[in-house]
Amino acid sequence: MKRETFSMTREVRNERLVRELDRKRHRDLFMVVMTALVLTVAVIVYAWPHFEMIRLGYQMEELRQVREELFEQQRHLELQLATEEDPERIDRIAREELGMIYPDGDHVLVVEPMESPR
Repeated sequence: MKRETFSMTREVRNERLVRELDRKRHRDLFMVVMTALVLTVAVIVYAWPHFEMIRLGYQMEELRQVREELFEQQRHLELQLATEEDPERIDRIAREELGMIYPDGDHVLVVEPMESPR
């Protein structure tokens, strides 16, 4: 097999060459980009409400759990308040822990409100 060699005898200068714009190719590329953009927007518009509903569902479930916890805490506090306000309990604490007694008739002083000067 014989190899052929190629050599140029004259120097070629390509810096002045200008490529012509292929308008059909640019138009086709523009149409592909616009089609992709329209499809992307359509997918986002279609999927957004679905994802929003999922997010809101999770948020509602969290709020439902918080509400149940708050109702449970409210019931607990109402029971504690009823226990704390029990007159028998207050009387027992006053007598046993604080050493209080009912006053005799000599130690009772009735204070009547004064009339306010006008």
